Amino acid sequence: MSRSAAASGLHAAPSLVDPRKPLRLVYVGTDDATGARPAARMHVAEDGGPLRTIVGNNYSHWVGEEHSAKTGLSNPYEGPTEHALIIESELRADVLTFRTQAFRLRLMVGTTVREWICDHLRQIRIGRGYVIEAIECKPDLSYVSDPLERQRTLAIKRVIEGMGWKFRVICGKDVLGGGERQLNFGRIYARQTAPIDEVAMDAFERLVVKSPNTTFATLRDTLSPERVQGEAMAQALICRGRVEFDLDHILFGSSPVRLLPVAHFTPKIWF
Repeated sequence: MSRSAAASGLHAAPSLVDPRKPLRLVYVGTDDATGARPAARMHVAEDGGPLRTIVGNNYSHWVGEEHSAKTGLSNPYEGPTEHALIIESELRADVLTFRTQAFRLRLMVGTTVREWICDHLRQIRIGRGYVIEAIECKPDLSYVSDPLERQRTLAIKRVIEGMGWKFRVICGKDVLGGGERQLNFGRIYARQTAPIDEVAMDAFERLVVKSPNTTFATLRDTLSPERVQGEAMAQALICRGRVEFDLDHILFGSSPVRLLPVAHFTPKIWF
């Protein structure tokens, strides 16, 4: 079962999305939807979770689920690009919240009804505001050689950006980056479930107020006199969105880090 929301606000035909006219989400069956002319129909899971889960053995590629310390939820994925993007969203402090397999979009492409499942949806902090990214994950750009796929992608882009969101197509190399980023991915993400006791958390909050711009070594030593334990807790705080650093440079003692207060925001990606 699924409930659906329609992107509405257009005066043009559903297959002719006018980029000059904004779209908005309205729930089917509500007063807002009465008389609305949909540009597309968005289907979301009844329980608010992923639209599809990784079940069964009919897969020819890498599949699985990853828990998020940042959101407290599990995220199914298909393929290495989706998996890497989960890790990036977990480690990037400016990603406030994210989810995978968030919705199915049904829209007109030319004279044909086509569908698209959003692989990764995230809300990113920009200054005092935010942007919502709806992402299609691809192993590489070979798909652009197919004219029908290019046409579908353009139609999706028009609808997503018509709602004021950002549509992106991301390939594996765009997420994985260089060797240092990949090392950070592996070392830090592995510590996302490391426990942080109350004493260490209190010490962290005091350091946030006293010296938010510091080094990884100072953060580590503040959390625990035991080097390994302090490092594990510091890396777990990165996964929780409380520590910001440069993902493309290996994290070591003298690396600059910025400590962040708890993020207060209104989630905009949960329907």
